[in-house]
Amino acid sequence: MHTLRTRSAGLPEGFKFFPEFLSLSEQRTMLSAALFKLDSTETKHARKKRRDFLANHPQEHRVIEDIFLPDAYYNFQEGHYDGVIRHYREMHLSSWPEDQNPGLSCILARLQGLYPTSNIQTHLLHLSSAGEILEHVDNIEASGTWILGVSLGAARILRMESTSNPEASFEVLLPSGSVYLQMQVQSICLQLEAKSQSRDSVRYDYKHSVLKAGGDIKAGQRVSIMIRDRKEVPTFNT
Repeated sequence: MHTLRTRSAGLPEGFKFFPEFLSLSEQRTMLSAALFKLDSTETKHARKKRRDFLANHPQEHRVIEDIFLPDAYYNFQEGHYDGVIRHYREMHLSSWPEDQNPGLSCILARLQGLYPTSNIQTHLLHLSSAGEILEHVDNIEASGTWILGVSLGAARILRMESTSNPEASFEVLLPSGSVYLQMQVQSICLQLEAKSQSRDSVRYDYKHSVLKAGGDIKAGQRVSIMIRDRKEVPTFNT
């Protein structure tokens, strides 16, 4: 496996990495908005528990991780229905609270400049200090052609393992404020005077995982904002 990457140099085609895309101020704005949306899905008791904690423990927010409350104040799920994600909470986001977060609209506009296409869906994933995403390959039938990930909070390692060539596997450290774009790159092959398209291996032939904290990676919570293009539904003429 290739050594840990912190820059785009040497990464395969179809994978772009921006290690310092968001400033600290932008990270705080986006993380606060994401946690607000995630918190809104929980019970009144859970929300009151967090309010009581904040009333007795004023937050200084000296570093980005200070925005999170202790793990016990969130209702983390032990495991995902497909067994891939552990110690997490999540939601599909239909809209951002832009009116309540000054500057958020400008941040979203910057991110939109990276989107290969405009028809998107957004998923918020909050991992606890012990959370992790186990290795898996995205379902081709349910996935579009690209996925963009924004990291907020504790740094973690993204591992990309080729299912066909172990030498092509690599790891990327995802610090807070970083953004990566994993996309399909189609190649056109001429075979018997016919054109055929093949999906790029980085998008569909790699198992990817977000490793549990340990070693040099300090434990801490993180929110991943996952933005995908919507899979096109074929239309048929009648």
